[in-house]
Amino acid sequence: MEIIEDKLRELESIPYLGRYPKDFSEFWLESLRTDHRVTARLELERISYPIAKVEVFSATVLAGDEVELKGYYLRPALTANNTDGLGKREKIELSLDERVQSQLLPGIVRFHGYSGNRGQISELLLWALQGYAILALDVRGQSGETPDHRVYPSGSFSGWMTLGLESPRRHYFRQVYLDAVRAVAALANQSEVDERRIGCIGKSQGGGLAVAAAALTNTLGKEVGLRSQVKAVSAAIPFLCDFRRGYQLQSDGPLDELVWYFKLHDPEHRGEKEIFKTLDYFDTVHFAPWLGEEVSSLVSMGLKDTVCPPITIYALYRAIHGKKQLLAYPEYGHESPDEFVDRQIEFLAGVLGV
Repeated sequence: MEIIEDKLRELESIPYLGRYPKDFSEFWLESLRTDHRVTARLELERISYPIAKVEVFSATVLAGDEVELKGYYLRPALTANNTDGLGKREKIELSLDERVQSQLLPGIVRFHGYSGNRGQISELLLWALQGYAILALDVRGQSGETPDHRVYPSGSFSGWMTLGLESPRRHYFRQVYLDAVRAVAALANQSEVDERRIGCIGKSQGGGLAVAAAALTNTLGKEVGLRSQVKAVSAAIPFLCDFRRGYQLQSDGPLDELVWYFKLHDPEHRGEKEIFKTLDYFDTVHFAPWLGEEVSSLVSMGLKDTVCPPITIYALYRAIHGKKQLLAYPEYGHESPDEFVDRQIEFLAGVLGV
């Protein structure tokens, strides 16, 4: 433990470099109001799957800009005959029988890592078999079935970090964060899900999105008519925090796109101030206090991480006000040990009461 304790003392002494935008709250409230003019709903189609204890569906959520966000939705089987419909792919209307009306399911939204997608059904079984309803959607434009129809004012370096760097209103991650909130709202609107017991989980980019989605939902959600309440956040090796420090220290991963952007577009860094001013609107350190005192958070970091340097993750952890736990792994980089899943299972069960 001495190695970890020494490292945490070192991280505590390093200042955070981000700058909180003066209109941060107004910017996101206006964005949410625009995005949630139409109620978020899941459109589901049953998928044949040979495990009777769960029901598996392909899921679509219509985003605020009318892009169809594609993914999977799994839940514990709610019907008496769990094998009905296997072998068919059919549209269904979900309704509850009397047995489950008084026992709503806790829900989880799982966000994936940078350049990834919703993942495999088998990955989500872990949660559905425990008793959670779980939703996993593609991040728009990345490696899933969800497109990104937005038009950006200029070109970018390979990837998504530099799309729309000219302003926060045009930046790629503005709509991605709004999509993340919409995923939480859509899950909470399922009649079998308890909207007061929602968890947001993810790794890397997914960890950052879990924080942003939960924070926006809990602090500004009521202003736009959302009824959901996130109670638990699990952010493993989270990305999207302390961009300035991350840019200085990274040697791999998405922030390297900024390095190449400057090399090719602005080698003298004349636009550096404005670029990081844009990214400040998406720094999850600024969202962390919005999680609220009632939220429990589990954060992990690898002390040899060169993609999301430990100081950036520690800045996020330090900004969280509610009950929180930090897991630090000295031998790990941008990865999580197998034991983290067990810690995550224990954490979510304790908070969401599955």
